[in-house]
Amino acid sequence: MKMFRKFLTKFLFLLSFGVTCAQATTLSYSTTQLGEHRWRYDYTIHNDSLSQSLQEFTIYFNEKMFANLVDESTVAGWDLLLIQPDSGIPAAGFLDGLALGEGIAAGASLAGFSVSFDYAGLGLPERQPFSIVDPATFVEIDSGLTDSAAIPLPGTLGLVGLGLAAGVLQRRRNGGAR
Repeated sequence: MKMFRKFLTKFLFLLSFGVTCAQATTLSYSTTQLGEHRWRYDYTIHNDSLSQSLQEFTIYFNEKMFANLVDESTVAGWDLLLIQPDSGIPAAGFLDGLALGEGIAAGASLAGFSVSFDYAGLGLPERQPFSIVDPATFVEIDSGLTDSAAIPLPGTLGLVGLGLAAGVLQRRRNGGAR
């Protein structure tokens, strides 16, 4: 039993503290249906993984699913470039944002980027690839997929596990376990 408690304690410690360090830059979005096939994405960018400020990002729009992109946002301190998807080439469209000032500091978030579009798919519009670029070297420093759902932090799972373990130990102390 002592060995199990030691293992459980170490496991929960690593889960609740060690795993939370594994973060990535995230671009989350909410969707609004504007018409039968017309939608809008409202983006929030979270600089969770870069040690420096986030200066440039690009969000890509699949040329088979997205058309008639319109930049709906005016975000102070950012220069936005919107390129239409072209199925004739074929080439994805994209929204590129370049910070005119300090960008998004490490650990900070910025909302207000919005794009409306016609969506050719069924149901809700799909997730999109994005990249974070160093504007001085054009080297991609992070990438991923946009996400519409709030992603629970790994630390949350550790805290839940810690709470469950505390409940089991309390029950054992009170003589509830057989």
